Amino acid sequence: MIKQSKATSDTGDPPLTAAEKNLISSFRSYLQLVITADQMGERVNLSQRLGPITPSSCRALAKMPGYTLASELGAPVLAILEQINKITLHCDVFITLNEGKDPLMQSELEAVLEQLDMALARILGAVITQARVRAEFSRSCELLAPLIIDVMGHGADAARLIRRYQQLFPNDAPIVNGEVQPESFPDLFAWEAYTRIMALEKLAEDFPAHIRPSARAMKAWPMLCHRHTFNRRHFTKLAERLQLGTEYPVDVSEAARFRPDTPMVAYLLPLIERLHCVWHVVRREQYESVAKEKERLAHLWRSWPEKTPGDEVLDALCGVRLLAPLTKKTAHGWAKTVLVPLIMATDARDWNHCAEPMLRNIAEQKGVKSRATFKSRLLAAVSHALQGLARQA
Repeated sequence: MIKQSKATSDTGDPPLTAAEKNLISSFRSYLQLVITADQMGERVNLSQRLGPITPSSCRALAKMPGYTLASELGAPVLAILEQINKITLHCDVFITLNEGKDPLMQSELEAVLEQLDMALARILGAVITQARVRAEFSRSCELLAPLIIDVMGHGADAARLIRRYQQLFPNDAPIVNGEVQPESFPDLFAWEAYTRIMALEKLAEDFPAHIRPSARAMKAWPMLCHRHTFNRRHFTKLAERLQLGTEYPVDVSEAARFRPDTPMVAYLLPLIERLHCVWHVVRREQYESVAKEKERLAHLWRSWPEKTPGDEVLDALCGVRLLAPLTKKTAHGWAKTVLVPLIMATDARDWNHCAEPMLRNIAEQKGVKSRATFKSRLLAAVSHALQGLARQA
């Protein structure tokens, strides 16, 4: 039997009566029968039987303490998901630790993972479909809130998954007369962004106070750009109302003079944003040991699906909380203490074979024949660029 929730409440509610306990027991037995019948292809026969999942039994369970009906229905699904997670973790660990040592076992475990993913896909499809239908009528915060988060998602994560999907299935989208047809994932992403930005404009007008905290941390505001009008006046008014960019780590006011599309700036901005988020959290924190500080920094810095940062990265990040706010005056300190050591520990680890164009340009400069010289040139370049990006003190 699948382990279910307790039939008694731990919240101080009165103990369940014998009739209530019997109803819960019958309900669990019927759920077990539903699962078994579905696995054996006997769903039609089961539907002809009148089980305890009826409006009257659900009304009785809903009256019991501790969200009994919700707990009893959710427990079997959560138990199955827990088993899928455990098996997935076991397979992943074995494949990682024994890669190449036992090809037959690795192949079999990869086949297991493929079917576990398919099971998740079937569960996910059914859950999302049903949840979105219910969201149109539901008054449950517990349903609406996570569904809103799921629908909004994270643009960067979605784009990463789309790239992965297109790499794995490059011929998935139909092509007619040499042209990719609509409703590929990149096409859907673009359409989703278009409709979302149209909706955002109205939300910004209706709820400026709610949107302002995010707008302050943004370097730019997403708006639709029409061919026949740039809409500058509306943008200026909206930017002032939302206090756009006032808490962004670099200067994005009208006085800013840097170009965001240059290789150096394009490379530095995401790194500065990420560092600033960590700095904002740890600047007032104290740690009982360096080991505890590194543990905290590893948690804050890691972005899925990246691996846990190594010692060199964490050594560089240890200087973050000691920095003053980023300004033109403190820019060199940010570059020397954190940015350059971090770059040297990651993208410039093999400084003579950098994939990043900006770093490769420095490596190919005349006279750069050692790691020390490369680091010195990198510091000068990053410090100069950072002073151009930062606000006045």
